Amino acid sequence: MKLGGFVMMLTGMMLVLTFVGFPTAFTSTLDTLGFNINPETAEFVGMDVEGGGFFQKVFGSSGGVLILLGGAAIVTIGLFARGYDPSLIILPFIVFIASLFIGTFGIIIKYMAGLNQGWLTAIIVIIFGALSVKFIMSLVDYFAGR
Repeated sequence: MKLGGFVMMLTGMMLVLTFVGFPTAFTSTLDTLGFNINPETAEFVGMDVEGGGFFQKVFGSSGGVLILLGGAAIVTIGLFARGYDPSLIILPFIVFIASLFIGTFGIIIKYMAGLNQGWLTAIIVIIFGALSVKFIMSLVDYFAGR
């Protein structure tokens, strides 16, 4: 599977696990973006993007707007000034998704171990272990240029 498809699959899987009610590393990201999820029922309550922490950091003060505009200007100048490697632009997003996946893996394993069901923990380790290996293979394939 290509890296883009794999990243979308992992993101979708973490969203599904979040909305089903499992604790995931993606929950804090959704809170930062302004999505309100009931922690007891895992029900999507609503969305307040302007009240979210990310919106306030980027647009809440004049410094945030200047940082945003400065970053956009640097990227634009860099794209037109010389050739670039597109993997350098994609890399921060991939690292972010990988860190969320690793955090979700750890949280789910701790949750399953707390249920005292060894067979269930083993099944989850096999599923997430296989996904981790395939994700690493996909990263090597993408960055090696094959």
